[in-house]
Amino acid sequence: MNEVIQAIADFISRETGLAPEELHRWVEVPRDSQWGDYAFPCFLLAKTLRRPPQNLAREVAMKFKPVGLLSDCTAAGAYVNFRIQREAWAEVVLKRIFFKDTSYGQSSEGEGKRVLIEFSSPNIAKPFHVGHLRSTIMGNALCQIFERRGYQVLRLNHLGDWGKQFGEVITAFKRWGNLDQLETQPLKHLLEVYSRFHHESEDDEALHEEARAWFKKLEEGNSEARALWGRFRAISVEEFKRLYSLLGITFDSYEGESFYQDRLPALIDRMRGAGLLEESQGAWIVPLETYQMPPALILKKDEATLYLTRDIAAAEYRFQKWNFAKMIYVVGVPQKLHFQQLFKVLDLMGYEWSKRLVHVDFGHVLGMSTRRGEVVFLQDVVDEAVQRAERVIEERGEDKEARIGKIAAEERKNIARAVGLGAIIFNDLRTKRTKDVEFDWERILGFEGATGPYCQNAHVRCCGIMRKYPGEVTVTVDYGVLACDEEFDLIKRLGELPEVLRRAAEEYEPSLIAVYMLELAMTFNGFLARHRVLGEEKRATQARVLLTQGVKRVLAICLRILGIEALERM
Repeated sequence: MNEVIQAIADFISRETGLAPEELHRWVEVPRDSQWGDYAFPCFLLAKTLRRPPQNLAREVAMKFKPVGLLSDCTAAGAYVNFRIQREAWAEVVLKRIFFKDTSYGQSSEGEGKRVLIEFSSPNIAKPFHVGHLRSTIMGNALCQIFERRGYQVLRLNHLGDWGKQFGEVITAFKRWGNLDQLETQPLKHLLEVYSRFHHESEDDEALHEEARAWFKKLEEGNSEARALWGRFRAISVEEFKRLYSLLGITFDSYEGESFYQDRLPALIDRMRGAGLLEESQGAWIVPLETYQMPPALILKKDEATLYLTRDIAAAEYRFQKWNFAKMIYVVGVPQKLHFQQLFKVLDLMGYEWSKRLVHVDFGHVLGMSTRRGEVVFLQDVVDEAVQRAERVIEERGEDKEARIGKIAAEERKNIARAVGLGAIIFNDLRTKRTKDVEFDWERILGFEGATGPYCQNAHVRCCGIMRKYPGEVTVTVDYGVLACDEEFDLIKRLGELPEVLRRAAEEYEPSLIAVYMLELAMTFNGFLARHRVLGEEKRATQARVLLTQGVKRVLAICLRILGIEALERM
């Protein structure tokens, strides 16, 4: 929490008797700066103290005396508005960013604690589908956020690598597979034979019987079935790693559903022994009607386990191995009931740590498509993004900051890749996670408006200014010259990053970082439209260069948290 918010919370606390830690989260920035730099809405106080909020606001404001960073306080309706000592706050913020550099905004909240984040989790033997893209992008951003809060973060990729469909894949490959094609285009070839299986099995029940037989062999440890499945898994993981590297993402574990198979018999026995399981029409369930949920199916009639059973085993194993402070599942909203059942079953098993489990759900992506057909795979989207970004960059021509015409062809290609991927990532993360994301190629690749390229370009503009400045950046400047509204709006926004990071972690909401970064970029561009950084007046130039460097560093921090490259030219 920054010192201004703390000072406001302390003042309100003194006047009301409420704890400051309960008050600081309600401090906000007014939409119109004419009302003040920060505001405190008195609705919370009104409920607690049973007084009209307008009366409370007037009474609190009348008791204010200028102190420290706070210079003025007025009441407007139910709000208490505060103004800051501009020069003092500018010095605090800009010095802090200067000395902390890339660690600005970090905290030690999570020191000595471990957070596990499960995300992405595609199915093996299939190309990476864009249905897993939101989980991948959002999970990566949450990892970055929690690391900046001081936690040790472990990235888990719980692969879909078990189940009856692998009997179908083995059957398909045994009948129509080609070893040469498996080497050259592994996942494409496996998808082709798998699709052929589904087409031909519509009129051929024998194919389904053959697939069931192969999966039974796989479960029993048959050497041929295990060898084929193992090969499909290995080539899938290698291909996934290649795609993750394009996004700058790595994982600490690729232990999928299959990893927990050996643990399931003992798990079932323990659940039976604890009296948790009930038989229902030949299957075994944990009844959850008391908790307003349908029964949790643990074992099917044919003794086959389910995804839920394997998730229970995975949670047990992970706690035993890592003793996590928190485990976060980044999985779409359709799986909400699954995780409610999982957490409740673990609770009924007597695990206190079940309260440390969190399901971070999210909406769908609407409108994402490529020119290659209806089935949308990540590689297609990446290729499309890069091609479109290359065209956009060419159409922009030689920008007076970026000087695109002087950039080598290979670097231009790297820039196009960073811009294209950044556009996809930002479009996803700028939307509150529980909402559906609208995807439109023309809009997301624009250099104007609420887009990734717009934010990247603001960073590029900072870099261009810093390259032109011949002197050394120093904190020994006249902070009093940073007095205009545009400059102080920037300083206020720069000072908000630690609080935004805190809220993003608390709410599991990367969109808070994306929106903050966009507003910072817009504020900076508004400042540049009215003021010159490199002017003839030395005192103003030195102070504005320090301010620009601060904006550059904070934009870079936000871009990297979201998984977007902070470009220096574009």
